[in-house]
Formats: sequence, structure tokens, C-alpha cells
Amino acid sequence: MNTVTETQEYTTKAIRTIEVNPLTLKEFKGGNTRRKHDEHAFNELCESIRNIGLIQKPVVRSTDDGGFEIVVGHRRVAAAVEIGLESIQVDCKELTDREAMEQHLCENTVRQDLDFVSQIEASKRWLSFFNGDRESAAKRLMWSVKKLNERLELVHCCDQVLDALDSGQIKAGHALILSILPEKIQIGTLKRVIDEKLTVAELKQRATKVQLPLGTAKFDKTDCNSCKHNSERQVGLFDLGDEKSSTCSFGTCYRDKTQAYLSDQKNNLEEKYGKVLFFSESRSTDRQYVDKDTVGEKQFNSGCAHCSKRIVILDDRPAKEGAVLESQCIDIDCNKKCVTALSKEKNKKSKSAQNSASKPESESKATVSDEQDNAPSPAKQSEPSDPVACQPSNVVIEAHKKELVEFARNELKDNELFRLSLAVACVKSAHTKQRGFNKVAEIAVELASTKTKKEIMDELSQSITHFILTSDGADNANAFQFYELAFKGIDGLADKAVQQWQPSKDNISSYTIEGLKQLCVDSGLAQSVDKDGGFKSMYSGKKTDFVKSILSTKFNWLKYAPPALLKLIKH
Repeated sequence: MNTVTETQEYTTKAIRTIEVNPLTLKEFKGGNTRRKHDEHAFNELCESIRNIGLIQKPVVRSTDDGGFEIVVGHRRVAAAVEIGLESIQVDCKELTDREAMEQHLCENTVRQDLDFVSQIEASKRWLSFFNGDRESAAKRLMWSVKKLNERLELVHCCDQVLDALDSGQIKAGHALILSILPEKIQIGTLKRVIDEKLTVAELKQRATKVQLPLGTAKFDKTDCNSCKHNSERQVGLFDLGDEKSSTCSFGTCYRDKTQAYLSDQKNNLEEKYGKVLFFSESRSTDRQYVDKDTVGEKQFNSGCAHCSKRIVILDDRPAKEGAVLESQCIDIDCNKKCVTALSKEKNKKSKSAQNSASKPESESKATVSDEQDNAPSPAKQSEPSDPVACQPSNVVIEAHKKELVEFARNELKDNELFRLSLAVACVKSAHTKQRGFNKVAEIAVELASTKTKKEIMDELSQSITHFILTSDGADNANAFQFYELAFKGIDGLADKAVQQWQPSKDNISSYTIEGLKQLCVDSGLAQSVDKDGGFKSMYSGKKTDFVKSILSTKFNWLKYAPPALLKLIKH
């Protein structure tokens, strides 16, 4: 029986009930999450539909070619086809790719009756959906994080092992031991487990003797050369034999070194690119490769290059560890919009060119000068005119918020008009709240009875300055919200923030190496340094060294500020 799922967010979307031929409905492009087909249960469903019809309508969404794609209810549609129904009612919803995937997963995986193998698949799908966030995945499955982690221990099991576990030929303990082995060894060992009816304890004992290939291992193998568990330990000592054929019989050490290697690799990649997910944490259907060709040069350089949704995938599969997939966009809906926008712009330009070619020669000559005057540059002819899509990382955003708060405080502390306006606002605000009004009254009476006019004005001035410059008046959590209004309403404040922006250790250290490279390109610093061919040497090392190089380079930053900062002040 299905458990309660979070689908309320879609209730405001248009839903229409339509009649369709079930044969015309397409399979969900995200893939059906059910691993196995229960023949008995399917036959019961067919009989039920034959006798009383479809009680719960399948959910579909429209496709680009005018057809419909099944989101929820694959078995109901298949049963309708099986019994020969030529027409069924379905609910059609307008859903994005991500929304459709969420509804599909909720229907098929958030259930109390999931078998063990289906739980493994569900954990993989939800972890990928939430981009490696284990707490969010566990919450949606209504599991503990511990239970999710236990299921994820088996994500590296090959299909043959999962099928054997699903059919009851092996136990979860067998699968856990096999999951740490390369796929080829998994398959060979599985056959022995089934044929010889090995217990989990017996398999565990044999697993300690499994020969793991050292030739493909990515970790530092210096210590392995003289290790007694190395089948070719003389290779390192006497330069004999073929190192690629060496194997290791100490599985625990091999796995620990592999995990350490992957951890180091991930840290290095995060410093360069930002977010990094392991291959086991992201399905290929939940991400898309993005570059200048797929979304356009303007969108990629000004948007995608700075976006936190552009990540890197690090392969963690046995015997494939360390392979890297760069420039993967995990916001599939945004990616689809950008790709579509570029495609429409290219089609528009193509049709315009065809129309120009089909005009009479005399007409073409008459208008050629006008067209040349108004034509965009060749590099931008196929660029979409829509605003650039970008979601900077939270770390970058918070760093720029802090920077803008400090700038606004320093600019406004001596602004007489703002100070007087703030004093009036404070009194009006206090007047609207009884307890605030009483407090203001107490302070006012005390000042009036003990201070001169000059002393009162001096105290008012000090209080306003204190409000502007300290967290007493605008606490850290709300400081940016307070000054954001100032950037919007006070003429010239945002322009001044842009004009006076300068890179500092605090405001650019939050960027990745790739992000810093793009800032240098956008600002013109890269081109300036590259006159001497020195830009590549600036970013080839660690990020801290790159930051120091940027700060030590003499460059005019006038009228440039990072896109993330400009977005915050709506500039």
C-alpha cells in the first residue's frame, strides 16, 4: 500500500482528464523504477480492470511532439493494453522534467512494501534526485539516514548480483561482500557462491584471498612494491616482471587506500570546480553535459561558468575509480530551457537567412546596407536574447552579502538625509507597537529631564551611528535585507558599490578555481596578463596561490563587479 507522499505542491498546476488509446502512451523517459515484474500481481490487476475498470487514473504529461508520456501508472496502462482496451481516461499534468521525476519516484518508491532490492534502487534514485544530499533522500523515503546508508552500501553490486539477491539465491551479506569487488570478479564469484552454496561466513573467508588488480589501482603503490600481499612484490625491488599484472590479496588495505585516494581527489576537484558528486550519487538521466555549443557562448560564460548547478562527477566504481566527468548540469529543467532557447534562436536566424536568399536580387541590393548596419556581430548571431540563467553557490552569495553590508554601512553612516530618515522611521516603528512606545516614552522623558538640546542631538547622532554600524540595529541574519532596500532606493549607492569594488581575500576566496578564472576573463585581467603568457601559470597551482596572484596583479577594476554581486543589488 502506498504511503503518504508529498505531491501537494503540484495541485495548483492545471490538470485535465482526457481519453487516450493506451497503445499511444510513451514510456517515462526517466525510466520505470520497478526492477521486477510480478506476473501474479499483474494478472490480478488485469482481472480487476476487466471487471470494474480503472479506479485510479494514470498520470501523463504532454511531450514536445504532441504525444503523451506516462509519469505514474505504468502497470495500469500495461494492463489496459493486455486486456485490449482501446481507450482509457488519464490525468494530464503540465510538469517539468524534475517535477515528473519526483511524482514518478514518489509513486513507485515511497512505499511500505518495498522488497530489499527495490529499496537499494530507491535509495540510488532519491540520492541522485537530491544531488547527493543523504538527509533529504532519507527524509523523502521516510527512513533514517542510517538505513539509507546501509542500502547504499550495495550500490556497486552488478545487475547479476542484485538479481540473485532479488530471487533469494544469495543473502544481503553475500551481496555486501561482492559489492566491493570489480564487476568481472563479482560475476565469477557469484557463480561459485550459488554453485557451492557458500555461506556468508565462507564467502567472507574466501574474499580475503581475492586477488585485486594493482595495475589499475589509482592510489600511490610505493608501499605495495615490498608488501607480502603483492603477488609480484619483486617487481619494485628488482625491476622484474610486469607491474600491470600484479595483484593484491589484502582487500581491506586495498579498499582503504582506494577510499583515501578518492577522498583526496574529491577535495582537489572541489577546490577547482565546486560541487563534486560520486558516480554512485548521480544517475546520467539526472544531469546533462553543458558547454558553449549546447547553450551558447553568452549563457555559458556569463551563467553556467559561475553556476553552482554545474558540477563534476568522480567515478567511484570498483576498477574505474578516479575517472572525471566535467561540466555536468544537475538542473535539468534550466538546462532544457537554455538548450531550447539557443535552438530557437538558431532556427530564427536560419529562417531569416533563407528569406533573404529568396528575395529578388534588386530588393536584396536595396536593403543590404540597412541589414549591415543593424546586423549583430558574427559571434553573437545565434545567441538567445533571454536573460542569462545562473545560480551562484551559497558560499559566494554570502561572501558578497557580507561585503555589501560593510560597504553600505560605511557609506551611510555620514549620510545626513538617511540618518534623519532612519530616526523618523525608528520612532514611527516604535509608535506602532505598545511595548515599543512605552520604552520610547521612558527614554524620551529621561532625556528631556536630564539633558540639554545639544546633548540630546548628540545622543541621537550617536544612537543612529550605532544602529548603522553594529549588529544591535541590524543583526547579522537580517543585515543584508536591511541594506538591500538602501541599494534599491538611494540614488547612486549601487553604482558606487560597483565602481569601488575591488577583489580582496575575503570576497574572492569563496570562488572555485574555475570561478576565479571566469572572473579574470570577464574583467579583462586574463587578457591583460596573457600578453606575457602568464595567466595559465596563475591558476595552475592551488587556489590560495591563485588568489594571491590576482590580488598582487596591477589591474584597473573600475566598472567591474562579479555577476553574483550585481545580482544581489539588482544592478
